[in-house]
Amino acid sequence: MTPSYLGRPRMLVGYDGSDDACAALRYAVKEALAVDAELALVYAVDDTVLNSVWGVVFDPEEIKENAEVMIQEALADIEALGVDSDSVRTEIVLGNPASALAKYSEFASKVFLGRCSESKDESEFAGSTAVGVAGTASCPVVIVSAKNEPGSQPFGKIGVGVNIGAKGRRGLPWAMQEAKRIDAELRIISVIRVATRGLLRSGSTLSPEQRDDAMKVARIRVESIRKSLTEKYPGVVSEIEIEFGSPVDYLVKRSGELDYLVLEVQSSFPSNSVGGVTRGVMAHAKCPVVLIRAKSTR
Repeated sequence: MTPSYLGRPRMLVGYDGSDDACAALRYAVKEALAVDAELALVYAVDDTVLNSVWGVVFDPEEIKENAEVMIQEALADIEALGVDSDSVRTEIVLGNPASALAKYSEFASKVFLGRCSESKDESEFAGSTAVGVAGTASCPVVIVSAKNEPGSQPFGKIGVGVNIGAKGRRGLPWAMQEAKRIDAELRIISVIRVATRGLLRSGSTLSPEQRDDAMKVARIRVESIRKSLTEKYPGVVSEIEIEFGSPVDYLVKRSGELDYLVLEVQSSFPSNSVGGVTRGVMAHAKCPVVLIRAKSTR
């Protein structure tokens, strides 16, 4: 963690009282206690919902009062987990939640957010705030589901997805640093995407020999990247996994055996949208997902 401000590390939590946000808060508290970090809670009220399409006008002051009640409940939970609530910073803001949290991320070491899935079935997807922050934050973003509990999966393993065709190279160094810090093993995962049929694709498949050659090339490239980092992070035990198939399916499958899964986000200008693989993993991963922007400010 390399904050762009002076002082202690700071864990920022986007809080809205949901089950996912409560799980994110517990992870943030655990992290804050481990590294003696400050804790900051931001409750962002989306001002676009204050005037509904049905002509109903919501009272901003009433919404702020309700938010304050939730914040006080969160502070009670924080104190029960071992943090003095008087030392926790809180803020209630009106505005787009993703934009507000991205702004506050400039003064944070990590941002913790609930996944806020919109469905409980197989079609569930990550909420718009989580997706928006993933593409704009200035520091790592940890996406947490209510299904995740700190310490409930004592595997001591961090996974990191590596796209050998991407330009960014920030995800693996960050994962190496984190594995070194918490004395965890590292799984470096690269999935070669299966070609699919389409209007501009022939639909042809690779022969077994071609697949083997592609996996050998990928392993050589990933090994080269790892080798360049081992001197900087000595003692980190790491293994390389090369797979051929669907990146989302494989990464989600492997997430069930990890404490964290780290992904490098390739957000595109001007919308700062994130790709389908990132969204798919965010929605279905069985462990918290740490998102590192390839073009982040730090």
